[in-house]
Amino acid sequence: MPVVIQKDIRLESITEPRYSVIITGGGSGIGAATAKRVVAGGGHVGIIDLNTEMANALKIELGERAIAVHADVLDEHQLMAAHETLERKLPTIVGLVNCAGIPQAPKSIENYPTEEWWAVVGSHLKGTLISCREFGSAMAVRGGGAVVNLASVMSFRPGPLLAYAPAKAGIVSLTQVLGVQWANRSVRVNAVAPGWTNTPFLRSGDRNGVRDLTPIIAATPMGRLIEPEEVAEVIQFLLSSSSSAITGTTVPCDGGFMAGCGWAPYNSFADAME
Repeated sequence: MPVVIQKDIRLESITEPRYSVIITGGGSGIGAATAKRVVAGGGHVGIIDLNTEMANALKIELGERAIAVHADVLDEHQLMAAHETLERKLPTIVGLVNCAGIPQAPKSIENYPTEEWWAVVGSHLKGTLISCREFGSAMAVRGGGAVVNLASVMSFRPGPLLAYAPAKAGIVSLTQVLGVQWANRSVRVNAVAPGWTNTPFLRSGDRNGVRDLTPIIAATPMGRLIEPEEVAEVIQFLLSSSSSAITGTTVPCDGGFMAGCGWAPYNSFADAME
């Protein structure tokens, strides 16, 4: 479904016949799945990623309606240059999806270096802020658009992730702040909070290269991982005119994980009601 630019808060709208969505961290995982949905829906996509190889491979797969740009979302000058390039080469940019960020393994605070904490928090929270300021501000000046940030169930159920969880909680708050600030300029800002999703990001947390996902699956009422394509469908909804009245909101996509957390004292999900 094409992204809709709203002229004003009365919801009078025009449809861009040729439009573009920018995706940070778009070379793999949820970002790549979202890029594929945008192109399949008739849009163009700008893929911003530090992994040039993955981003270029996806660009080749998607064809002429995709452009890949190497940039670090923490480097304001690189992101400004990427923005300039994408504005020049793509149709009107009406969407931004912030997926960039690095993983973190569980650690105790006693053994956690401050530098590592800032690296993880920066990659998610600061990177999202800079990307929103660069691309979202331009959409506000232009007259409309939609931003979707990547939060997490860890925003609400943090576990032992000292940096990743606070960063994702910060993204929820940032989404609310920007959703209000840009509401009367027809730029909607929302977030999606994926559960345990079947991506390289999830599997990278194991020290030996092979992560045991059994406890994660057991903690999810649906009894499986979420697929990147399922999260991408929620993102597409939040980008589209179907969500025209939604802003400042975080939508879980977690297989019931957050709802199921309160069932833990009652044994397994299957046995709880017997």
